[in-house]
Amino acid sequence: MTDLMVKIPADWLARVFLSLRRGASDDAQAVAGELQPFTEKPGQRIPVPRATVLRTESALRGELDRAQGQERRARLTEEAEYLVKTRLGC
Repeated sequence: MTDLMVKIPADWLARVFLSLRRGASDDAQAVAGELQPFTEKPGQRIPVPRATVLRTESALRGELDRAQGQERRARLTEEAEYLVKTRLGC
């Protein structure tokens, strides 16, 4: 069962949650709602279902395609890349 979970710092998840919450798409809003319970233990590494991480990566990439500002694009890119590395165990 541990291969179905990815341990991610809750602080990082909170950052991703806020990015998606600011997103315009319904997908971003839905994934933000899915992430919210994992953001409630600051300072801890939280096991998150791999499927949730994959949906989060997809939502971040979708928001990246829609993003206008360079700063927002850079933040979304960083967050997506971090999730991929964490999911792959890099």
